[in-house]
Amino acid sequence: MSEHLKDQLRAADPLAHESGLSDAEVDAMRRAITAEASGVRRVEWRSRPAALVAATAAVAVTVAAGTFIRALFEAAHEPVVQPQAHEQRELQFETPGGTRVVWVLSSQFDLPEDRQQ
Repeated sequence: MSEHLKDQLRAADPLAHESGLSDAEVDAMRRAITAEASGVRRVEWRSRPAALVAATAAVAVTVAAGTFIRALFEAAHEPVVQPQAHEQRELQFETPGGTRVVWVLSSQFDLPEDRQQ
């Protein structure tokens, strides 16, 4: 950042020319924070059945989600089945406009004799 920009930011800072908090204000703030902090209670897990049930449910959901994701991963990585000799497969789909497309795939990767030139 350039020195000129730093000088402009410092000059425009509304708190730069004000004095800080007085010692009495600092002490009052410290007493208020200390009083609030002393009122904080720790939650005992063994004394709160609802908290224990919630923690158990969270663990169960995490395990179930992990199992589901693992099953999806394994299904996506199944080995590809190779077609048998002279086997044909069809691939069909329909476009949003209603056109139906059918592809016939041959395991021999050759054209029918009537289409060869």
